[in-house]
Amino acid sequence: MRARIIYVLLVFSLIVTSCAPQLNIQEPSVIDWDDLQIAPKTNDDLCAEISPKELNDWENIKKDFTYGLALGFLPEDVLNPHKIAHETYWVNTNEQLLFDWLFWYPEGNEGPANLRLFVLLDERQLNNALPQSGVYNDIDLEKGDDKSIKVAIPPLSAGIHDVIVVGIPYPQSDPDEYGRAILVYRRITLIAEPASSPFRKIDFISLPVEGSMKKNDPRMSLELTLKESGIDVWNWPNPWLDIDPGTPTHFFALAGYEDVTNLDAPPMDQLETAFFSLLLFTDYQQVEIKPNQMAIYGKVNKDTAYARIPITINPLSEGKHPMLVLRIDSPGVPMCILKGNPKERILPNSIYGKLVGINVLPQK
Repeated sequence: MRARIIYVLLVFSLIVTSCAPQLNIQEPSVIDWDDLQIAPKTNDDLCAEISPKELNDWENIKKDFTYGLALGFLPEDVLNPHKIAHETYWVNTNEQLLFDWLFWYPEGNEGPANLRLFVLLDERQLNNALPQSGVYNDIDLEKGDDKSIKVAIPPLSAGIHDVIVVGIPYPQSDPDEYGRAILVYRRITLIAEPASSPFRKIDFISLPVEGSMKKNDPRMSLELTLKESGIDVWNWPNPWLDIDPGTPTHFFALAGYEDVTNLDAPPMDQLETAFFSLLLFTDYQQVEIKPNQMAIYGKVNKDTAYARIPITINPLSEGKHPMLVLRIDSPGVPMCILKGNPKERILPNSIYGKLVGINVLPQK
């Protein structure tokens, strides 16, 4: 089935991130079936299985694309997983896994493209997961290119694991004045047996409502701002924010409620709560978004047009530094639950990015 490999139209753009005061938060909580508003299932019957044959449709998918970029992300040996469901694979614990990341860049494109690639495992950037050493690799694509690269996933402990491969188009360009970005990404779930729960245990904090749906405030998946109030976007109209040397950067992420309307499903109640994580990168390398934290895990109620989340970046070296913030919806929930049944509820499963620039001035 062609829907088993997601394809992306390549658009050019960029990304952003933020921090300062403390939030007034309640006790953290984990996701359960009631939060997802779907019927509970057992680990033995979690999602409808599919055949490995349904994954091997790359040649037919390529025919559908005359321009843009098509992506695939598949196990190197599709017969190796014990079971396969929508974007979900059951695998052994403590075994390294290899995946093929596929790229098709048709002749119909106007010119070449390049991407900066990196891999996330459970919201942490992997080192040396790609063919070249380091936390990211670059790939150049000419018109008509059909390329594949190997992605190595380290041995996994028992349980639920999120794997997300991300590409940032044209990383050599200046950030967009609004911090806009189109991410090229693929997301899958690996279930390493024996899994004791269908969800990864994550403590989510309740974020207070600032922008309200009831008051018709603008709904924001992710924006970055330097303001403690209001919704001014980052540093518009300048793509680079000038910072004095030795000075931390304080900013705020604005992130709100997300839901998915499935037009092929019967009418359903709106989700009461949305869950997400926020990650921070400088120079395309993940850094702590809070002291001793590589991710912020938040939840918001359905009235939340946006919550304001303070972030601080430690002083950077002299020169220009791209800063990226990512939002990942519903982390720790298998993709086959989030998006598996086209006739039932589809749960938030998107990834959003904001890319901005920080320019540390020379020492006076």
